[in-house]
Amino acid sequence: MDIKSAKHPELNKQSSWSVLPFANNTETPMANDRAASMAAAILQADGETVVGSLPNGARTQELLGGDWKKRYEEALRSAHSTGANYALSGSVDEWNYRAGINAKPVVSMTLWIVDLHSNKIIWRGVASASGGEISQAGTSNLAQRIISRLIDRAIDR
Repeated sequence: MDIKSAKHPELNKQSSWSVLPFANNTETPMANDRAASMAAAILQADGETVVGSLPNGARTQELLGGDWKKRYEEALRSAHSTGANYALSGSVDEWNYRAGINAKPVVSMTLWIVDLHSNKIIWRGVASASGGEISQAGTSNLAQRIISRLIDRAIDR
């Protein structure tokens, strides 16, 4: 796994989080919604308070490409109304299996944290990973590990 990130920001320990839509820069339908759902679950499993609803789009809209920027802006406005301190978002840049006899899953993502009081991005991180045989780790498993490691870096765990 290859990870690069900014130094973790000074975050309020008693903060609440909102998860914004993730951009899907892949050819895999709904990879972004899967990643956003995983991110919310990982934050909550790690003891963070996650408020609001997940910004998952309608399946048909997502299969046709959707309008990520519009969904992101709507979710950002909604996050302000929940009272959350921070919002987590990102982009899924690869979510696939490499072709060939030894098809390996590959996942690449960028995450960022928005301070909802200033509306500024205060942290960014990027990671990519590829798995061994398909039976050992699929794309979802790799995505979960990437998101967890990036969140750990962002929150300084």
